Amino acid sequence: MANDVLMPTQYLSAGERLLHGKAVSSAVAPGRAEDWVRIDKDVFYGTSDRVFGWKTSSRRWIGGHCFDDREIADWETAPYWCEGDDGTGGDGSTGAAPSWGQPPTASELALCLCHADARVRAAALDTAGATAPLPLLLLRCADGDERVRERARRAFTEALDRADDGSADSLAALALRIGLRRHGGWARAAVLVRTGGIPEPAVQELLASGGWQGAEARLAGIRAGAEAGLLDVDALYQIALTAARDTREPLEAVRAAFATGHDRAARKRFIGFLETCENSEVRVSALRHALAVHLPSLGDLTDLAVGHRDRHVRRLAARALLDLPGADTALDRLLAAPDGTVRGSAVARLRAAARPADLDPYLTDPAPWVRGLAARELRAAGRDPHARYRALCADPEAVTPPAVSGLAEHRDLRDAPLLDALTRHADGAVRARALGGLRRLGVLTADALVPYAGDPDPRVAAVVLRGLHDDPVLLRGLLAHPHARVRARALVHLTHRHGIGWNDALPMLTDPAKEVRRAARGALRAARSEVTVAQLVALTGPGEPPERRELAMQLLARSFEPEALLTALRLLDDPLPAVRAAARDDARRGLWADEAARGPYADEIRALTDRHRERLTGWLAETRRRNRALTFSSKFISSPLPRI
Repeated sequence: MANDVLMPTQYLSAGERLLHGKAVSSAVAPGRAEDWVRIDKDVFYGTSDRVFGWKTSSRRWIGGHCFDDREIADWETAPYWCEGDDGTGGDGSTGAAPSWGQPPTASELALCLCHADARVRAAALDTAGATAPLPLLLLRCADGDERVRERARRAFTEALDRADDGSADSLAALALRIGLRRHGGWARAAVLVRTGGIPEPAVQELLASGGWQGAEARLAGIRAGAEAGLLDVDALYQIALTAARDTREPLEAVRAAFATGHDRAARKRFIGFLETCENSEVRVSALRHALAVHLPSLGDLTDLAVGHRDRHVRRLAARALLDLPGADTALDRLLAAPDGTVRGSAVARLRAAARPADLDPYLTDPAPWVRGLAARELRAAGRDPHARYRALCADPEAVTPPAVSGLAEHRDLRDAPLLDALTRHADGAVRARALGGLRRLGVLTADALVPYAGDPDPRVAAVVLRGLHDDPVLLRGLLAHPHARVRARALVHLTHRHGIGWNDALPMLTDPAKEVRRAARGALRAARSEVTVAQLVALTGPGEPPERRELAMQLLARSFEPEALLTALRLLDDPLPAVRAAARDDARRGLWADEAARGPYADEIRALTDRHRERLTGWLAETRRRNRALTFSSKFISSPLPRI
């Protein structure tokens, strides 16, 4: 059968080609910067087993066969540091040396230049010198080992002096790429002095690096393009908006854009970027960088704090705004912000702004955070917020739900009679808050909560159910409550916190309310272990209610028992669509379930399977086709590179 899902496979990596003796030009074609970096990594990790004592092994698929990676490339055969026998090195001379051939081949020298053992790299530089491939010499100029680094820089200086302009230009992208490394500055400067600056083709090559492996190259391209003026503000922001794999890339582009200026147009462009960017982490980090260079103005930060769609941006902007001179002029806009945290930051500033009289309205703010800040500031100003709350709640005409919550937050037992009176208020939200306040004070027992479950306002019933969720006896009593939402929530609490038996939940499956039936299905699935296959088969009978037949067939489809398979085959033409669908999913097992065909129902299972074989085969093929489509139809969308 043809394999229509096999993807193109690269059998050997660049380092493995060198290990098999291939020429450097074959291993690194077409010789882009990332190709040289990749071969360096391949060889390093391949030889690290012997050097560091790592023992790694994996399996690799090639075509339709699976191989151990050591069957493809055994890195134990790579050159290594050899102390020699009787003080003799690997090359026959006294002392230590790499275990290469006599003389070493070009592929062996290339392997040793990228080796995990610094002694092998140094020996390869001593042997090859300026004749080594220029890109590998350049990589070693940024080596982490000082001995290797110094040898490589001497050899590279000599080789670069002899190289023609074309060879030097071809090194620019790699020099920019390794310039990000700790010791890469010398190599970057040496190449750019020869090329006379940052060449545009090198930047384009780095920006075109694809995949997650090319993230470092793209970073180097962004930095170099901005430094050379090859990427303008629009190009940098375009990169920041389209770089989706790594947050470092958009942030690097944004930081580079900041360096182009801080005028009004630059601020407007940055605010537009914050509105357009879809990554919250990038938005917040970009704003932090902008604040570090003092880019947003007071008005910009006010607009962000009040109206930005990202709450993290709003709150960061509000905190930064209040640290600026003249922030008090923006307090009124912040106090009207829909974000409670932003309002709270402004409320906390009112007393310092000599506006303590403006704190009173925020005692009844919908956000608990804002109410707490307003009460704290009023106390600091010498006033009693508790007395103010009592006065607000004493007037049934003026009381509001936030005022009741604010009174309850003081946790004063003397407020219990006032809260109890508010449980009979005309506003359901006030009743719910008062009931919650009594629970917070601990003066309302669980038994006393039950009568409130019949309140017509669902918010009151929600408070009651929260108070009863630890009492299974009282929750079971609510299963017969006249309100469907109370029955449903009680059933959910019982299922998740205490467990409810199959026989107790089964009658709820035929409840007239849809939400109760949904909760009952969840409870019955959780209690599946309590019921046998025979009981489920009995529930699929034509005399049972449709809800029970549907759920029973769905549960049977997961049992993998011969009796369940027989029931599914019998119900393939059931008049109920949900029963037919569950039966179809399970009946397909008849095509391969040999153990069921040998059981007590074997004859009937075989007969029904043969009768429906064509349909079952078609359903199975369609399911496999859909699964393949879901697994292998991923779409990779590549964003166009900015024009420079």
